Amino acid sequence: MKDSVVQVTVFGIIGTVIINALIYALQVMGVNVLAPWLISANVFLEPELAQTTLGIIIGLVGTAGLGIASAAIILLLLHWTGKDYAILKGIVGINAFSFITMGLFMPLLNIAPQVRADPLTNIVALSVLSVAGAIIGALLQQYAEIK
Repeated sequence: MKDSVVQVTVFGIIGTVIINALIYALQVMGVNVLAPWLISANVFLEPELAQTTLGIIIGLVGTAGLGIASAAIILLLLHWTGKDYAILKGIVGINAFSFITMGLFMPLLNIAPQVRADPLTNIVALSVLSVAGAIIGALLQQYAEIK
């Protein structure tokens, strides 16, 4: 697998599965956090439709798109700066992208405004994104052809 588009797609989807699985596991354990698939569904749907089965599917596809974009940003970061410290660069890259989307575009477009009033969801998102960024960075370091 040498094609960078295929790599960021596969590794982005792996990151997405990690993020969604960790959030789901936390919810099952009773941690009250807003799920990323519901936030993503709010981009495309009215809030009451986001929690329907079709809304959840749309939200999962949306989170996959964000995961792929995150992997692309990490790959670009590694191309620009080199493969050393790829795990740290993965964490920084995915969280920078998250800060831009959650801190700028979500308030600007009034997407899931309840997230701004929920510090636990934001802390958990930062932590879970850091795990996914570290894994995506490590995978890209191992498999991407970075000069």
